[in-house]
Amino acid sequence: MIDLYKKCNGNMNKLFCSMLCSDPKLDSHRYKNMLDEAIAAGELKETKACQKWAKKVSQIKLPTSPLRRKGKSNKQSESDLFSIISQRRSEGKEQFDSMFSSLMSKNGGSADSEPTEE
Repeated sequence: MIDLYKKCNGNMNKLFCSMLCSDPKLDSHRYKNMLDEAIAAGELKETKACQKWAKKVSQIKLPTSPLRRKGKSNKQSESDLFSIISQRRSEGKEQFDSMFSSLMSKNGGSADSEPTEE
């Protein structure tokens, strides 16, 4: 992250775009702490862009759990997932049935007949 900070000249918006798997809403406070430590140790120089960003981050409430994102409840997301799976199963069954019946009609068989034991 320190290398990206140097490469982006302290522009944290660019840094978040360049940093894989980072979310400004979840990671800003953690990154601010890391940068503050590096600046205090003399490893980095604080830029005006970083000062402005740090001031904004200080005013934002710290996320309660960085691993838990706000959104739908588990029960609602489970029911949504169940409905999507059910819908895809029924679509797949319909496609299979239509494919099977077209194969049977091409080969001269009846889709309703049972196979014989020959």
